[in-house]
Amino acid sequence: MDPVAIFKALGQPQRYALFLDLLKGEEASCCAEVSPGEAACCVIDFTQRHHLAQSTISHHLQVLVDAELVTVERRGTYRVYAVNQPLWESFQRYVAGLSPCADAEHRGAVGRVSPA
Repeated sequence: MDPVAIFKALGQPQRYALFLDLLKGEEASCCAEVSPGEAACCVIDFTQRHHLAQSTISHHLQVLVDAELVTVERRGTYRVYAVNQPLWESFQRYVAGLSPCADAEHRGAVGRVSPA
């Protein structure tokens, strides 16, 4: 798991919205290759929910796939996208384990060189 790649992938607002759609998995897909109740979508599902071109949606989904947040499976002529649940759960545990430095106000900025 590369947390920096995940944060970067989710840092773009439109991409974050697409990921949330997949994460919710509540709406039925209009894609014939997605089974009822399956938390997955095709690009065509996103084009109906978001005001983005199909090519833009495909690009954003590829970034999520490259970050391993989303899986893609070819079914017939469709590509079906779903959240990579094991990675997502691992990332959630990672984020939950982060804690701010308790005495950060008493130290200089990390990486800054003190003047001599």
